[in-house]
Amino acid sequence: MNELNFPILSWLIFLPIIGGLIGLAVPRSNPGALRGLSISLALINLFLSLTMLVRFDASKPGPQFVEQLNWLPTFSIQYSLGIDGISLTMIALTTVLTVISLLVSFTAQNSHTWEMTVFTLFLSGAVIGTFAARDLILFFVFWEFMLVPMYILVVTAGGPNRSSAAMKFFIYTAVGSLLMLVSILSLHFISASLLGRPTFDIDTLRKAHLPYGVQQWLFAGFALAFAIKVPVFPLHTWLPSLYAEAPTPVLILATMLVKVGAYGFIRFAIPLFPEAAVAYAPVLAGLGVVGIIYGSLAAYTQRDMIGVLAYSSIAHLGFITLGIFAGNERALQGAVVQMFNHGISAGMLFALAVMIRQRTGSYELSSLGGLASRWPAMAGFTTLAIFSAAGLPGLNSFVGEFLLLSGAFQTRPVEAIIATIGIILGAMYLLRMFGRIMHGQIGNGRSFPMGDIRLIEAVTLVPMAALVIAIGLYPRPLLNLIEPATRAIVSTAIERPVASLAQSVNHGE
Repeated sequence: MNELNFPILSWLIFLPIIGGLIGLAVPRSNPGALRGLSISLALINLFLSLTMLVRFDASKPGPQFVEQLNWLPTFSIQYSLGIDGISLTMIALTTVLTVISLLVSFTAQNSHTWEMTVFTLFLSGAVIGTFAARDLILFFVFWEFMLVPMYILVVTAGGPNRSSAAMKFFIYTAVGSLLMLVSILSLHFISASLLGRPTFDIDTLRKAHLPYGVQQWLFAGFALAFAIKVPVFPLHTWLPSLYAEAPTPVLILATMLVKVGAYGFIRFAIPLFPEAAVAYAPVLAGLGVVGIIYGSLAAYTQRDMIGVLAYSSIAHLGFITLGIFAGNERALQGAVVQMFNHGISAGMLFALAVMIRQRTGSYELSSLGGLASRWPAMAGFTTLAIFSAAGLPGLNSFVGEFLLLSGAFQTRPVEAIIATIGIILGAMYLLRMFGRIMHGQIGNGRSFPMGDIRLIEAVTLVPMAALVIAIGLYPRPLLNLIEPATRAIVSTAIERPVASLAQSVNHGE
């Protein structure tokens, strides 16, 4: 039983999936019915996630809103759901971005609105499932299910090179998934001999105390799958091509796909294999820093908005990777805050990119210019989104970057100093994009029929703008939500293994 005596997590997962199934039966000739159905279900999910936020007790240890059912008892597989502050934050963000993604797709004047609407619902349910699952097989089911709607969306509604981009995305993800599945099954059989019974429950598996050598191999399988999904350099090459070809409204929600990779490190890889995670941490933190610099430099060379945002995401996710593997509570808190912030900032920038293309017919920076004088309201929202992504003090990303870098400096000062350079580079490529879009000659002399921000567009942008400002000025509610969970992970899965490894080294000497 959960705190509400109501299976709220199951509703959050399956309501959009059921909506997607119903949507498949709605004729393409009746888009109004599909839009009404999808936005209604998305708003209900948003209400449910807000209900959980209100009812969640951050002072209680352990998962809340727990649901458990013997799904396949013969194979020790349970339908087990539950959340802590980290997963609740990610679920709430997913429901917000689902509503915004649907609203933007309705205004994009795209011939594939039917596909974008139906499969966005499927994608939303799958992402929420990964954040709520507490059984490894159940997590893997939702993890794999995420691949299906995203692949179909790219293949059916993507750009001219959609087939190759979708195939690259599929191959990368499938390879990582296969390795993770092998590691899950190996963990299941090895832990059975240590615990006396087979299980896929993550809380039980953490008590198995696996030998260090076993941890190394199993952590590698999980870590590679999560590193591909983040993506960590050099496993990033699928992301720019996917972003370039995917329908841009869908990318607002698709930014949550990469968060699942980072979440996987925090929820599964580090707690299940703590000593191996500590040993691999310098490598992964270093790759995160390489991703920051590489992504920033690549973003500066891009010629269109989507390319800039794709490589900007690689850079920002490099910061998150550094925070996860910095090895202290402050850095981990900063990483989780940045996971939330990136969803808001990147989602807002993708929404604005759709609106600009709808008016100008292009994402190319060389085809734009002078938009600030023509559309001042859009310029204002774009300025806020750019400054948010750049980490301007007083806005949301500054809070996460400050926590992340100050925490990383305590344990990995060299990496933290290099990562700080990435903030400077980020400001450079973001301001360069802003200048090319908003200043100079108006659209290279072209005239645009549409006016400034419309009401439905304002409805999509105002909530994100409000979060950017609210978190920047008063982040305490968000920090209160995630602090107990991050503290528990650091104390049990990082600090103790560090002490254990140090003791082992001393005895060896």
